[in-house]
Amino acid sequence: MSAIVGSVHFDGAPVDPQAFLVALSALDHYGNHGRSSTVLEGCAFGHQRLDITPAAAFESQPLEEDGLVLVADAVLDNREALCDQLDIERRWRGSMPDSRLILLAYRRWGGDCVRRLVGDFAFALWDARDRSLLCARDHIGARPLYCLRQGDRFCFATDLRAFRAWPGLSLAIDESSVAAFLLSPGDCHDISFFRDVYPLAPGCVLRVDRQGQTLDTHWSPEEAAQVRYARREDYVEHFRELLMQAVGDRLDVTAGVGSHLSGGLDSSGVTVLASRLMREQGRRLDGCYTWSPPVSSRYPRPDAGRRDEREVIARICRQEALTCHYGTTTGADFLAYLERDMAVDGTVDVFEELGVMRVAAERGTRVMLSGWGGDESATFGIRGYPGYLLTRGRWGKLLTLTREAAGGLKRPRKMARFLWQQGVVPCLPDGLFDRYSPYSDSGPLSPLYGQALIARFPEAATRRGPAWRLYPDPRRMQCLLMHHGHLGSRMSTWAHWSAEHGLVYRYPLTDRRLLDFTLGLPPELLWEQGQPRRLYRDAIGHHLPPGLGKNDNANERKRMAIREECWRLLASAAERQAFQLPCEWLDMAAFQDRLVQAPDEGMSDEQLSGFISLCSAVQAWHLWWRYRSSADDQVSHAFLL
Repeated sequence: MSAIVGSVHFDGAPVDPQAFLVALSALDHYGNHGRSSTVLEGCAFGHQRLDITPAAAFESQPLEEDGLVLVADAVLDNREALCDQLDIERRWRGSMPDSRLILLAYRRWGGDCVRRLVGDFAFALWDARDRSLLCARDHIGARPLYCLRQGDRFCFATDLRAFRAWPGLSLAIDESSVAAFLLSPGDCHDISFFRDVYPLAPGCVLRVDRQGQTLDTHWSPEEAAQVRYARREDYVEHFRELLMQAVGDRLDVTAGVGSHLSGGLDSSGVTVLASRLMREQGRRLDGCYTWSPPVSSRYPRPDAGRRDEREVIARICRQEALTCHYGTTTGADFLAYLERDMAVDGTVDVFEELGVMRVAAERGTRVMLSGWGGDESATFGIRGYPGYLLTRGRWGKLLTLTREAAGGLKRPRKMARFLWQQGVVPCLPDGLFDRYSPYSDSGPLSPLYGQALIARFPEAATRRGPAWRLYPDPRRMQCLLMHHGHLGSRMSTWAHWSAEHGLVYRYPLTDRRLLDFTLGLPPELLWEQGQPRRLYRDAIGHHLPPGLGKNDNANERKRMAIREECWRLLASAAERQAFQLPCEWLDMAAFQDRLVQAPDEGMSDEQLSGFISLCSAVQAWHLWWRYRSSADDQVSHAFLL
């Protein structure tokens, strides 16, 4: 993987080569194997190179040929199939870099070539013949790509740091995005804090010329065809083949490979399959990485009978002869995360991964396999399924599901609650769903925004993501989750962070071929033999130990302790007047008051809600002093910190 930067002046004005080099150099941490660029008439293209696959050693970008110029941040996972379609002789395939395959595919199929690419990619292709630019991002958003248009000037980059560093390129904060973030920080996926700047959406192709731009999709979850077999065994076998293919294709690398391991189905399946496949090749998985803390006096093993994800992690490590590296993040790490520039990093709250990246980089791991995205694909649960059964009159199966979910017939109140929230409420119209939503159980946040800001952007209060509610249709829920933005936003943030450590993240469970299969499965396979995700378990079979599931209790205790420590650090900073400079986006009196309310020990649900709002306010405060304040004030901001 790598990074790309480009600029096109559709009026033919020259691109300043020195300014372009400054922008490209801002992403030098992506290019461990060198940087290269070309400046042509009215356009410039740059590439930061990081080799992780055998074919990447033959990359030479920007790739210029007969009026076409390509820069690509890509790892293609269907190279052999693509070479077959392009009639490429076998003797040339090993030395054929992914960028050339993309260029050849464009020559053969034009803009439709993107539909034939499987893998993680973002690329831009300039066609001088009609002075048009084609930008594309993979189906799930594993690789980021940001676009900016100001008049006749169009720019793109893997990382917004290139735009920030670009001399003569003006970036202004979009305060409507700030308002939306302060109102609902957990629902601002792939949001842009800069005017005129936007992330290219996953699964999209953007064509730009002087007349304007056209956005099209090359993949959509709604387009997945139904998958219907006569025997259940055929589903299991096909599932197994696709899982092996998805993991195996991401092991075709020249660098050390590590894997996330949480003790859940997704990461455990990926880790075990990767370990087995690498062992067959005479290689070894470098190790696995978890956010969970090691067993200690502070985080001891639970009492007998209580589940602990670390027991599952240890069992898998013994089974596969792997070493696990446990989470080491602290409240100081969380505070450092809050101080980062969220306008370029994104708003994803997964600071624990920064600790994983540090440890992995120190150990020489260069490729990290993650089970992220599995909940929306391979291990999708029963979201929307109880309502589906209700609307189709499947009373017997609905009652059985309700009984299992509640823990038995002796718990009638839990059964009634499940049936109401998961069966009836999803069938209600929006207004009634809003009133009775099961998502409202967590309680409202207590935000710290300034009233004047929200008054200027009232639409921010009604902003909702595609998957804001439940529908009585599991296929529809899967599709909405694919469009929700949380998958691509985390992938983008991790791409930015991991570049600082020479790491590349790969996500086998979001493989496009696997998604097309899981999206097309019959709903009846979502819950079988009293269990959700049974098909996935059977597909991986005996490779997985018993007791897998979402039981990361130790990690949640650690996360709560980190929050408490971070709040105390914030309170200490406030006492030193670190947050005394005003921010027009916040209610400063309430902000100052909240800062010093750190709990002595333990955190109630109400305090947790207050802390979440405090974190978003701290991030907004730093954003204000980075972009909206004067140069003298920014010096004061740096001094106080």
